[in-house]
Amino acid sequence: MFDILLKNGNIVTAEREFKGDIAITGDKIAEVAPHIDGEAKRVIDITGKDVIPGVIEGHIHCMGTFMGCTSVNDFYENSISGAFGGVTTFMDFSNSKAGTPIADSSQEKLEMMSMSAINYTLHPKFIEGAPDPLSEIPKLVEMGLPTFKLYMTYRKSGTMCSDEMLLKAFAAAKECGALPLLHCESDTIAQYNIDQLMASGQPLKWAHFPLTKPQFCEAEAFSRAYYYARTVDCAILAVHTTVRDAFDLARKAHEEDDFPMYVETCPQYVTNFQDEYSRKDGHLILVSPPLRSRENAQYIWKAMADGTVSIIGTDDCNYSKVDKERFLEKDANGDFIQDFQKVVNGNPGMELRLPILLSEGVATGRLTMTRLVQLTSANIAKVYGCYPQKGTIQKMADADLAIIDRNKSWVVSQDVLHNNMDYCPLAGKSLQGKVEMTICNGKIIVEGDSFYGKRNEGHFVKRSIDPKMLQRYSALQE
Repeated sequence: MFDILLKNGNIVTAEREFKGDIAITGDKIAEVAPHIDGEAKRVIDITGKDVIPGVIEGHIHCMGTFMGCTSVNDFYENSISGAFGGVTTFMDFSNSKAGTPIADSSQEKLEMMSMSAINYTLHPKFIEGAPDPLSEIPKLVEMGLPTFKLYMTYRKSGTMCSDEMLLKAFAAAKECGALPLLHCESDTIAQYNIDQLMASGQPLKWAHFPLTKPQFCEAEAFSRAYYYARTVDCAILAVHTTVRDAFDLARKAHEEDDFPMYVETCPQYVTNFQDEYSRKDGHLILVSPPLRSRENAQYIWKAMADGTVSIIGTDDCNYSKVDKERFLEKDANGDFIQDFQKVVNGNPGMELRLPILLSEGVATGRLTMTRLVQLTSANIAKVYGCYPQKGTIQKMADADLAIIDRNKSWVVSQDVLHNNMDYCPLAGKSLQGKVEMTICNGKIIVEGDSFYGKRNEGHFVKRSIDPKMLQRYSALQE
């Protein structure tokens, strides 16, 4: 007897759509076929609904400190929010500290993540102050953590890695079957622009923030990372990419050399735009890289559709309005004295990623459903090293699934979301497409508006990257 039998669904994988049934036994998919006979503890008719692999969120920041502020959600609470967005696995970053081995920081963060109701893993974060971090790469790979984060900015906070470290890290990663992830912004350009702005005597208004990190601030760092990677022939992945020059360079690398230059982007760059920084509450949408123009969003959609963008994450950061305003002062009228340097960067996004892509991507014809699955699960599982355990719907894959209603229309508000935030960047936005059910490890954890998951029931996902993913970009299509 099966535990769950899903009947008459539109099954969508990275390769195709087809009508059929899915049987689940324990935490595995037992059978996928056009029609499955047999008894089950629960039979669910999903006629008219799509069923996709559980969404994988490869980029969140939870229970970490930035500018003295800590996210308002813990990992259990964040897993609830993710589950309502179809997420069955999420990935964070180690809270690396100067003087502490990266492996120790990673293990400490994994213990924090174990309270999650969904599956979890992380990317170790490399910083210059850690003791000999490059020597730890083999150990991290053995721990099942073959991806690590390197920052090309935030020098003043001690997070930025030097160019020498980048090049050496790339070379070490190549030897160990690891994949470096890059935050591509030029610290030199950004700091120069801030210094110039301050020297001119102008206030550091919210609207000035994207001027200090213009498109070429990101493009310069992206191209530098790319050419360093080419120097040692190491695959890399650039996170939260937003600019046309970066997409053009990646597209050329893919088409001409089949070079594994992987690219992530995020939904906020196609739903919120830089002119919104002129609002009085523009500080609430300060993110890095900054929001770009509406015109630029069209380049992002194109890159998503044509395969230049490999994966979509959210850079989910749940900092409250209180924390975003914690260091700001007010003038005599009670208005904030604008200073973007005093505002913690980051916005929530994990729960809304899938609905946004359904509404703004699939419903508008910008994305196909198979492309959606590639961007939100299959490619992430392949690149980060947990495929076909995750990211697909096939016999013996993990029973992680999201069932969605593409025709469901709804309006975003903080009241309908499932986090502890006190504001919502997309409040009032109408969306078409909603998660009806989320199944994680063979258990229904979201059904309608109800959550049935439990603390500590998420599984640690030990990962190992297929060597071909580190050798050629076309491996994503295999």
